[in-house]
Amino acid sequence: MKLCLLTYNLARRWDLAQIIEVARRYGFAGVEFRAEAGHEHGVELERTRAERRQIRDRIEDAYLEVAGIGTSARFESPDPAQRQAAIDRTRGYIELAADLGCRRVRVFGNDIPAGVPRDECVTYVGESLRALGEYAAPHGVDVLLEMHGQFNYWGFARAAVAIADHPRVALVYNCDPRDVVGGSVAATYGRVRPWIRHVHMHEFTGAYPYPELFALLQADGYGGYLASEIGTEHPTAEHYLALYAALFRAWAGQPFYAGPRGG
Repeated sequence: MKLCLLTYNLARRWDLAQIIEVARRYGFAGVEFRAEAGHEHGVELERTRAERRQIRDRIEDAYLEVAGIGTSARFESPDPAQRQAAIDRTRGYIELAADLGCRRVRVFGNDIPAGVPRDECVTYVGESLRALGEYAAPHGVDVLLEMHGQFNYWGFARAAVAIADHPRVALVYNCDPRDVVGGSVAATYGRVRPWIRHVHMHEFTGAYPYPELFALLQADGYGGYLASEIGTEHPTAEHYLALYAALFRAWAGQPFYAGPRGG
């Protein structure tokens, strides 16, 4: 397993030089660039071929990888024209990823529109993923549906990937607290484990059982990236202590988070 610095959202104001410097200093193996969100890194569709080559060279010269490109693309609309526009734009990001030596582009389901039957929406998403998988295959890029919004539910996410039925289409597992059942993520993780090709982590100070997830991934031989999707707030003394306590419990083999106790 490899640690990845995701620019969303803590690093959104860092330029490429700072991202590379911090990733190197703290032992990250790769960088996932959130695109279409006004981040300072500038890794966007508008970059010329020469600029893309320069970005790739700077990343590789630092012994890092571009681990992923996170787009805003969503495919839940019942309007075929809207879905096609999202597909067309995502194709550009597949090309960008290939130019940067990156093997992953993230997309969304995301939410089921009011009045649209669930199965129809899942079909829209799955068919869009299939079209992108076919386009991405000769570029050597995976199109990964993030388990996010209503599509965090494994039933929708897994069904969309099954409809796509393409080897270049898989999932981003999102470490969502909704996946925790009885203090464990084993049941929900088990529903999607064969399709996980990227992982988004969040704050380590909450109730999500990260040590258990790491054990599950290791047991499956997962060798991909886990990305740091962290908020923009600056750590306070209380936040630092909470993180310190969480890591202590993890390393000591104790429950990751005991939860607040009543007074």
